[in-house]
Amino acid sequence: MSVRPSQRVWNLAPVAHGSISEAELASIGLARSEVIDFSVNANPLGPSPAAVAAAAAAPWSHYPDDAAIELRRALAGRDGVDITEVVVGNGSAELLWLLALAFVDAGETALVVGPTFGEYARATRITGGQVHEHRAAPADDFAVRVPDVVAEVRNTGARVAFVCNPNNPTGTLLAREDLDNLATMLPHGLLIVDEAYRQFVDDPPRTAPLLDRGNVVLVRSLTKDYALPGLRLGYALAPAPVCAALDAVRPPWSVNAVAQAAGLAALRDDAHLQRARAEVRRARTYLATALADRGLRVLPAKANFLLVGVGNGSAVRAALLGQGICVRDCASFGLPGYVRIGLRTVPECERLVAAVDAPDVQHAIGAARG
Repeated sequence: MSVRPSQRVWNLAPVAHGSISEAELASIGLARSEVIDFSVNANPLGPSPAAVAAAAAAPWSHYPDDAAIELRRALAGRDGVDITEVVVGNGSAELLWLLALAFVDAGETALVVGPTFGEYARATRITGGQVHEHRAAPADDFAVRVPDVVAEVRNTGARVAFVCNPNNPTGTLLAREDLDNLATMLPHGLLIVDEAYRQFVDDPPRTAPLLDRGNVVLVRSLTKDYALPGLRLGYALAPAPVCAALDAVRPPWSVNAVAQAAGLAALRDDAHLQRARAEVRRARTYLATALADRGLRVLPAKANFLLVGVGNGSAVRAALLGQGICVRDCASFGLPGYVRIGLRTVPECERLVAAVDAPDVQHAIGAARG
């Protein structure tokens, strides 16, 4: 007789993420160093040298500061909030799970504005919550019709609403006024705004004042900004009572000493982030133009990635991988005809364009169109 988990866990579908696994690399006979990975959306310059040095010097022979006081104080100072309004986590993904755990009871509804990151739905289902998705349309370039979302919040009685802003993978960006309207419709629930890619938006909306409403949470990622994916580091800005609830369900020591040290050093090296932002702007202009010139549909982009219509994302990804280029097949977002391309340095983007011109990649694109 085998022991089975609870039914909601048994039925839980995995969520696909970017990057290429060691197993897939082995199956095609490539080393990681032979592949340029455009499937993740992170700082194209890699981590700050100061962060690397701090990580190497971090003491790990004793427990980290569970309250992460120094890191939270630095984040609070940068974002103009009180330290009681900051929670750090093992990547922003952990914070999304904690929000669902703390605020979604079994049978309650979470509204997800999609197509988007799959962890909002998975975190909700783990708690026994129900997911209602509002799905933006390709014909509108995936622009979100806020009045429709407001109506669905009202009709579903949603306990929380998840909005990725700018959205992954479509790149759409809502104004602060739009977010304010959504928060108004959740007087007894939370508007959770995932701002993981905020730092790569040229003119991001000033969202911190939304915290004064009392029911808005801003989730941000240091993993993306500062290229620390292997360390996992994110944070949330929220009213103090919401932060206290997150701390109540947060596992102890979830942010290790190395991540805390690297995060502090990265925050102090603002020049590195600004250089990365400038490189992203150059890469976005170059790559969007080059791909559109080749007849591909490139969605308007606000962040550090492009959503590109290629007909058959899986086939094009496989063909590009044969050229040493990895992009994100968007079938897991419900968009099988698209790939998502994280912006890297301009020379790396030039290599991607050369790979797109390769006969086998053109064949994959042409076959999908035909």
